[in-house]
Amino acid sequence: MDKQKIKKHIITRELEKIGRTDLNYSDYLCGTGRACDQVLDIGDASQENARNEISIKLASQAQIIEKTIKTIKQLSFKNTSVIELGAIVETNHVYLIIATSISPFEYDDKQFVGVSMLAPLYKCLDGKSVGEECVYNGTKFTIKNIY
Repeated sequence: MDKQKIKKHIITRELEKIGRTDLNYSDYLCGTGRACDQVLDIGDASQENARNEISIKLASQAQIIEKTIKTIKQLSFKNTSVIELGAIVETNHVYLIIATSISPFEYDDKQFVGVSMLAPLYKCLDGKSVGEECVYNGTKFTIKNIY
């Protein structure tokens, strides 16, 4: 398994998300502005508050994605035989990337998901080795390989 190619794929994917978030943010701002000569009434104030909340949420999404990219870039993704930061764990259900929370994605016809070391699933896997199992939320994960 080429972990460096997977790392590049994750970074590219997250950068694309930022691009979409930025476009959505720009579209939103362009479509919600009020002309300077328009009269401000009571309804405008509540609309302005709603616009501000949405602006904050969109900016927050971009910051979260940027943090994910930074975390992934900092990882060496060296091959390992233990479940640790940067490991990819092949289970009977999915490949788990021990790094940070990353939404599920497909790469090379395999399903991947990023798991933070603070996540309960990681705590279930911590200390386990190939062939061992852990049950999380009623699902049994069998460790098939660690990369």
